[in-house]
Amino acid sequence: MKKKKSRFWLFIWSFLPGAGEMYLGFMKMGLSLMLGFMLLIMVVALTNLGALAVFPVTMYAYCFFHANNLGTLSDTEFYNTEDRYMFGMDSLDSIEKMRDWVSGKYRKIAAAVLIIIGIIMLGQTGFNILCDIFGWDNYYLSKIYYFTRDELPRIVIGIAIIWVGLGLVRGKKVAYTLDEQDISAHQTAEQNDSDSQNNQ
Repeated sequence: MKKKKSRFWLFIWSFLPGAGEMYLGFMKMGLSLMLGFMLLIMVVALTNLGALAVFPVTMYAYCFFHANNLGTLSDTEFYNTEDRYMFGMDSLDSIEKMRDWVSGKYRKIAAAVLIIIGIIMLGQTGFNILCDIFGWDNYYLSKIYYFTRDELPRIVIGIAIIWVGLGLVRGKKVAYTLDEQDISAHQTAEQNDSDSQNNQ
């Protein structure tokens, strides 16, 4: 249950993204913000693109002021504020919604993520076994280790970004085609109405 608490401790907890909201009782908001911030940090670390750091920094500032702004609301505004998931995470509200989310349009994404996680786990286990057999200072094993640690995640993320971009382009083309068909059908209907009025 959310309730107004010490402004001092709210200020302290707000330095950790999402924790301030959780301290006030907005658990869904806090979880969304914390996961979002951690995900952005992970993307920057895996891609090694320093320019992307602007996103987690902006997210951090947003989380800090969001939590403190909640603490300054009047009693009426505070208790009327709904605790809900952010960033389209409303599907986490129930198992049924989560099942629909996974089995719906995000099914392929969820499957790809699970497959990648499974491959990484098996790869790490196999690599540890090889290192125990041949030694951790083996030249070829060290090359494989640094490739899988540094380069492979960037390759996977780069392919994923390209795949998403191509999907957006295809979706835009489909939408454009549908709009053209609607316009053509509308013009045809207007032409038919005009012809029928002329015939009368």
